[in-house]
Amino acid sequence: MDYDIVVTGLGCAGLSFVYHLLNSPLKNQKILLIDNDPKQQNDRTWCYWSEDPLEIHPRTGPVIYWDKMSITNGLHSVDKSLGNLKYYQIKSSDFYNHVLAKIRVQKNITWILDAVIDIPIINGAPVVRTGNHGVIRGTKIFNSIPLSSKSTKRYLKQVFVGWEIESKNPCFDPKTVTLMDFDSLIDTETAFVYILPFSEKRGLVEYTIFTKETNIDKTQLEAKLSSYIKNKLGVEDYKINFREEGAIPMSTKNNYNQLDHSDLILLGSIAGCTKPSTGYTFHTIQKHSKKVVNSLVNKSPSKNLKWKRKFRFSFYDNILLNIACKWPNELPHLFQDLFQKNKGRDILLFLNEETSFLQELSILIRLKFEVFIKSLLNYESH
Repeated sequence: MDYDIVVTGLGCAGLSFVYHLLNSPLKNQKILLIDNDPKQQNDRTWCYWSEDPLEIHPRTGPVIYWDKMSITNGLHSVDKSLGNLKYYQIKSSDFYNHVLAKIRVQKNITWILDAVIDIPIINGAPVVRTGNHGVIRGTKIFNSIPLSSKSTKRYLKQVFVGWEIESKNPCFDPKTVTLMDFDSLIDTETAFVYILPFSEKRGLVEYTIFTKETNIDKTQLEAKLSSYIKNKLGVEDYKINFREEGAIPMSTKNNYNQLDHSDLILLGSIAGCTKPSTGYTFHTIQKHSKKVVNSLVNKSPSKNLKWKRKFRFSFYDNILLNIACKWPNELPHLFQDLFQKNKGRDILLFLNEETSFLQELSILIRLKFEVFIKSLLNYESH
């Protein structure tokens, strides 16, 4: 059986695309969804910033957000107001339930639980080879699964473990997100702690490390996280409500073997939606999904279905990744300098790639130049 649209991989990118598709004139096409997970568990957390919640943000409960953020380097903290922006958080289980409820009322959508083995070209068209359902054909295939790497070079990534903890005593500032705590208790400059405080006694605490290593011992990261909670937050008696872990690619290159075909459209991280220097992805996925759906509705050329970044933002990212790879001890000072000398709103718009060149120049000209000049003189693409 052939389909008009086949979506392989139903994580954030796949489900976001389906959500926007179902809000378009294409919602009644014959659609097949393929994933080997029923999406019934809360397995991750997504964050983004904007003036108002995005259209796709679940509204089944209170919308969680913060309007202040901080960067900490040892004992010195830089706190910033976000101006008219808010820093939003979404639990993956709420997101899954929100989009799946929209899918269930559509009789033209089929979902099969199966693994995607690969997406080869057969007779001039891409097809999906599955573990148990054989070869599946669709007029257009939308894939967000990184099927295989095309490079043996090790690229930088953010590897993290996070716990949502609940303590008996207050230990969080519920008004402020800690984006990065380069605390002196952390014995490496390539690591930081990220905190989303939900109340004075409950919050998500993540230990994150920049690394090129392929095999990271999760127990070591958890030991670091436990030590931070005990020694920095001063909490020994707590329960863990939720655990998450992951590895976010930090590269301006597409390092996966994905066929270049007009009827195979990439989504999510493998389409370039992850910001290489920060790891944020959710907001860009929404932009790309809307762009793809609008292009399909308007029958635009296939090149319009790809996510394209402006060159200068890749250049900025490579400067920072170069520093992270070669002089990681400079990172705490660099980030603190960035936040100390600029408005919180301006920084977040810059990180969202929503600024003009003049705005970017205004942000960057305030920073200490030495490490950036060193990175330029030793520039390479990451």
